[in-house]
Amino acid sequence: MKPPQYLLIIVLLVFSAFKQRTEPVLQVPDAKEVLFELRSQLSISEWDSLELFTLYSQAAQRLVERGNYKEADSLFIKAKKLSHHEPDSSKIIEMYLSEASMQKDQSKFTTALQTYMSALTFYKERNDVNGQLWVYGYLSEFYRATGNAELCLKFIEEGERLLNSSAIEISPRAYLSLGKAAYYMEFFVSDIKDNFENILAHSREALKLAEESGDLYLIGLNQNSMGFLLMHNPNSAPEEVVSYLESAKDNILANKRYRNYTIVLHNLALYHTRRSRPDLAVDMTLEAIALSKKNGWTSILGDMYRLAGEVYFESGKYQQSATYLNEALWTKLDAAAQTHSIELGELTASYDKNLAEQKLLEQQVETSLARQQADSNRKALITTVIVSFIFLIVAVISVILYLRFRRANQLLRTQEELMRKTNRELNNVVEQKNVLYKELNHRVKNNLTILSGLIYLQEDNEQIEAQRELYQILRQRIQSMALVHQNLYQLDDALNINFQEYLRQLIPEIASAFGGDSQVNTKIQCDDLTVDMDEAVPLAMVINEFITNSFKYAFNDQEHGTIELRSQTKDNKRWIHYRDNGPGMPEETEDLPKQKLGMMLISLMVEQLKGKLINKGDENGLYFLIELPPA
Repeated sequence: MKPPQYLLIIVLLVFSAFKQRTEPVLQVPDAKEVLFELRSQLSISEWDSLELFTLYSQAAQRLVERGNYKEADSLFIKAKKLSHHEPDSSKIIEMYLSEASMQKDQSKFTTALQTYMSALTFYKERNDVNGQLWVYGYLSEFYRATGNAELCLKFIEEGERLLNSSAIEISPRAYLSLGKAAYYMEFFVSDIKDNFENILAHSREALKLAEESGDLYLIGLNQNSMGFLLMHNPNSAPEEVVSYLESAKDNILANKRYRNYTIVLHNLALYHTRRSRPDLAVDMTLEAIALSKKNGWTSILGDMYRLAGEVYFESGKYQQSATYLNEALWTKLDAAAQTHSIELGELTASYDKNLAEQKLLEQQVETSLARQQADSNRKALITTVIVSFIFLIVAVISVILYLRFRRANQLLRTQEELMRKTNRELNNVVEQKNVLYKELNHRVKNNLTILSGLIYLQEDNEQIEAQRELYQILRQRIQSMALVHQNLYQLDDALNINFQEYLRQLIPEIASAFGGDSQVNTKIQCDDLTVDMDEAVPLAMVINEFITNSFKYAFNDQEHGTIELRSQTKDNKRWIHYRDNGPGMPEETEDLPKQKLGMMLISLMVEQLKGKLINKGDENGLYFLIELPPA
């Protein structure tokens, strides 16, 4: 007997709903759509250089709008090679501004800022007020993203001085108004009770201008800002908050601004979660994470993981919550390291450029002096021949030669002074590079210290002992890396670390976490061990794990514990000996999985150092020998 047709329909609907619940369907296409269209246009083009530039540039800008940065970067490179064929330089500026927007999102702040300032100069020279207003809006957003409230407000005020011009269009006016509302929201939202009405007025004005412009993207951005503002006001109606955020999501998605769409998903999911409706936030959160990972948006991926942790925590799924919170922590650490690497790379590139220009100038000076010397020799030879035949002209020619040689000597002295000046400037550049490098390490150390403090706050509020221990271990590992960067910016030799001094700072840090070091005697003999910056962090992690394990497991039954750290250097080879007088490596205990995790981390770090880890311990205690590669 066949089941009624309506029962089959119900089963299919339930199955479809369950599938959507467990496997959220991504609504967003990837970059293949734009690239396929570009290939189709290239196949019918006449391969004219100007036409190729236009096709590559427009496709790259569309990919930036969608958030497909990897694909956009390769097209920008191709377009730049053809940019000299484009007679309208304003189109080139628009292309560079699009690339700068991408670089800002990728934390390449130095190159992005240079592009914005060059574009501002370009539009000022042509008295293009609309172009200037767009750039002022970009600069206010740039400094809002980098947390500089003073400069953010400065460029908003600079843009507002242009608003009285009758030539101003509605779109750049709306974008600047959005930047002003974002400024107040970013830097005054912490005091929302005192500033809510003022911030709300700016946001409503920005939304009104965006609606007048008819630009769905600007409308969506303003609706997202309104929703974000209202969700931080406890008196806001939930229906109004959700309405703004849903409208923002639809408008931004219709404009194919997928990165901004992901940010709206984040805000909407966060609101549902904090309204105790995490079931409405799960699919949105997983979709935001999938989009961020797929497109390499590392700058926002950490926030998405943290949101997932909060969603699952509110849902009572604490294991998934801990997994996502852990992912958020490591993603933030990777993003900070990547930003540090990008800033250092930009600084190095700038230094290399200055150095190359200096060498070119020196070569030009040497070539000029050589030519002058050759001319002088040739003229001297001709003069000598003439003097031998015409004695009468000797006096006149001697006077002329004397004057010419004096001018040549004066020029030579001028060139020598120029060379001395350029050498002084080069030394200043090198000194600035060293100062900036130390400042970068200082900032990284401060960021890691702040992160350690945040983890401590989480640890202090954690009720589950296992989670508290996990947070404590994470905090100790982060603090050991922070000490490395502290040594890098405190020492005159920023490329090497004195490990003896580092260990004298690290061991008391760990001992304090386990109730003091009065019963543990530490012997450190590593005066001859100096490691470079590439070895410092992994080696610090290895030593941190050894010492932490000793304090946790080795001295439970010991009245007086001993830890010995000794380095050995011979014929350019380096070894590190680590001992304690505990019971050695356990065969079967309840703490073995944790110790195995620590040993796995130690093995990975030693492998990264390209070294060898040798276990030489026995029942008399733990004894490991680390063989490092030649320095």
